Amino acid sequence: MKILIFSLLFSAHIFSQINVCFEIEENPNQNISALQLFTKYVNVLDCIYIYAEESISDSKVLHAASIVAELLDNNEDGVIDDLNVYDALSNKNTIMPLFAYEGSNAEDFLFDNFDFLVEEYNYCAGAVLYNNEIDPNNPGYWGNDASVEEILHTINTCSHVEIYPDIFGLEPNSSQMSDAMD
Repeated sequence: MKILIFSLLFSAHIFSQINVCFEIEENPNQNISALQLFTKYVNVLDCIYIYAEESISDSKVLHAASIVAELLDNNEDGVIDDLNVYDALSNKNTIMPLFAYEGSNAEDFLFDNFDFLVEEYNYCAGAVLYNNEIDPNNPGYWGNDASVEEILHTINTCSHVEIYPDIFGLEPNSSQMSDAMD
């Protein structure tokens, strides 16, 4: 299991793209109060939606989108490799928020209203990224870029834990991953 996790992190580091085929759009959900402070939006493979504050550079937003795509579509054919993961992520309206800094107005507003997002729209967010944790020039480099780690947390929380509990369950002694970590 440790080798699998290392392999995922290493492959995302080696093969992550700096130039990506995604476009940053205006936030299409500004009418949803919890999301109204985000100006940038990227739909990644119709299953993870990146929301970013205006001060996050476009290169950082696109870097995060690229990491999501690399982790979900290793063979880069435009289709998520595990359809169970696709179903879980898309059914939960999975988001990856990018914040200017810890405690920003957008972060406070999102999490003050997050229960509403979950109840009304079935949203899921497993982690967040802050501006100072994203470095497109050093993808996956410890201390500079936490994109792979945080995006993998989101994928795991919003899909793997639920659909593969024997492998990814979080409780002690509940899964192959928890046994490997112990």
